[in-house]
Amino acid sequence: MRISTSIDQDIWHDLKDAGSYEWWYFDAKDEDQNCSFVAVWYSGFAFSPYYINRYNQWKANGSNGKGFPNPLEHAAFSFNFYQNGNEVINFIKEGGSHLFESSTEKPYAKFEKNEFFYDETHRCYVLKLDFEMPSRKKSVKAEVRFRVCPIQIDRNIAAYSAGESSHSWVLVAPRTEVFGQFEIYDGLKNRMARVAFKGKGYHDHNYGSIPINTDIENWYWGRAHSHDIDLVYYIISYKHQIHAPFIFLMAIDKEEVLVLENRLQFSESQSEQNFFVPRYSKTLSLSNQELQFTVQHQNGLEIGPFYLRFESTFQLVLQGKPPIELRGISEFLHPDKVDSGVIRHLIKSKIWREDNYSVMYTLYNFFNRMLE
Repeated sequence: MRISTSIDQDIWHDLKDAGSYEWWYFDAKDEDQNCSFVAVWYSGFAFSPYYINRYNQWKANGSNGKGFPNPLEHAAFSFNFYQNGNEVINFIKEGGSHLFESSTEKPYAKFEKNEFFYDETHRCYVLKLDFEMPSRKKSVKAEVRFRVCPIQIDRNIAAYSAGESSHSWVLVAPRTEVFGQFEIYDGLKNRMARVAFKGKGYHDHNYGSIPINTDIENWYWGRAHSHDIDLVYYIISYKHQIHAPFIFLMAIDKEEVLVLENRLQFSESQSEQNFFVPRYSKTLSLSNQELQFTVQHQNGLEIGPFYLRFESTFQLVLQGKPPIELRGISEFLHPDKVDSGVIRHLIKSKIWREDNYSVMYTLYNFFNRMLE
């Protein structure tokens, strides 16, 4: 995994390799209203069963060019909104290149009416959302700003890269002030919810030239914010032993780096697993002679066959100092699960693929709508 913090790398890399992927990720939480959201733009939707099926068929044909899995034919946008730890919106739409726009010169992406761009004058990312979810008879409109907070890093963060260089991580904005307005309309209840959002947020960007499920074994990631402290951790293990695991921990105290480390021992405990949930650990630990960092996964915000999102607690203990307690968001990916045809079929229940009727998607949203 190669790391960068340069906004110059927050552009579209227009990768054309079979199975390549790219996404821009934004999340934020308003502690006062106990609500949070996640918005992601994709060019080459790495977890799409339609993209993976096309890639597998192409490989089975001997990679002779027939049925080439073009990443741009699998662009997507996803949005999740949570209130009091409960899901309000879970939206993923995937489609062809005509739905997607981006720039190789500046941070910008657009899928249908949903877009983000970087406002250099005000040092902020502007997100404009406008979509309908017919399966749930809901719609969302929003304009939200992620104001980037300055961070003083006196070390070359690229030197903390490790493992396979086919994957890249752009840690653009680990600390942002987020504010804006949401309008969430529920057509069945004929109710409009308006949320004046104000909280802390995070933005990063990932891209790679090979399929994630062919190379990465497990991927833990998380971030947390308090009044003074912002923290990000990454733990990636690869399928092939020749690639060293990628472990990264950064904690920022106001504008200065408190911890920036990749030479850490990793341990995990309290493993859980069933058919619908990949094997994961509820407790993670990173340590060396100078620090001890622990993550405890708590409430599950999203539970799926290869991907999990949690509300989590974090504890950071630095040598000779009192413990730092934080709350934040953690995620876990086990990409190998999507190699199963059964699992790919289940994943279709969450994805609205343009011009592709899915019984799984229809039934999933019908029954979930009845339960709301």
